[in-house]
Amino acid sequence: MRKYTIAALVLCALASAAPAQADMAEAQQAYANGDFARAVELWQEEATNGNADAAWYVGNMFVDGLGVDYPDPILATIYYQMAADRGNVEGMVSLGLMYNQGRGVDQDYRRGIDLLYQAGLEGHPVAQVELANLFMTGVQDQVQRSLPHAFEWYGLAARQGIVLAQLRFGQMYFDGVGVPQDQEEGLMWLGVAQAVANASDEPYWSYRVFPLDAEIIPDDEDDPMTTLRNAVIEVYQDHAAQVSTETAYEAMNASRAWIAERAD
Repeated sequence: MRKYTIAALVLCALASAAPAQADMAEAQQAYANGDFARAVELWQEEATNGNADAAWYVGNMFVDGLGVDYPDPILATIYYQMAADRGNVEGMVSLGLMYNQGRGVDQDYRRGIDLLYQAGLEGHPVAQVELANLFMTGVQDQVQRSLPHAFEWYGLAARQGIVLAQLRFGQMYFDGVGVPQDQEEGLMWLGVAQAVANASDEPYWSYRVFPLDAEIIPDDEDDPMTTLRNAVIEVYQDHAAQVSTETAYEAMNASRAWIAERAD
């Protein structure tokens, strides 16, 4: 009798989930077709019914002003909060960034970092990099600078294949920032990043969260803006020139071994 009851409940759940899945698919198709208003309408219906993914999508639409009358960061944060409360990791990241930036809500780094921390522990690479960036520089009267924490978060993202994190992680290892200096290990990570930067198409083992052709802020304010791709290549070449041929060779082999292991 108990097995029958559980089976019945499962069947009921599947039956109720089917229309929701259809509506989500229809919303995605509407978005792909450029019918943003219809996409928002469907996602809002699903968000009201408890769909966390749909709530996050609606939040994005209000941020970008797509399918709605105008961008509305306040409504965006409401939907992001709805998604985050239901355990949606993307919602946690988006809401955390809104709190850090003071968009749609009063700026609150404590709340923002708490959300990013939750998402980072779930393995979200953007959250991990954002946390690393915050700890790397600190925020006056808000976030205490912690190079070891920055190193730790960059490392987590680097091991997921995030090129920007590999660049920072490798630099910190090479220069001994937040960690005992290890030039070979640092050059190894820079070599992994360079392999992606030099590839005509992004390797499937890499996870491009930050586009290689997007501009990044240089460490030195006097340096001109550059793309992530160019920065990776330039940093690798500069650091490789500082070590012996033997160290550079060992680092290169280690980079290739890491890539081969990930590719498998």
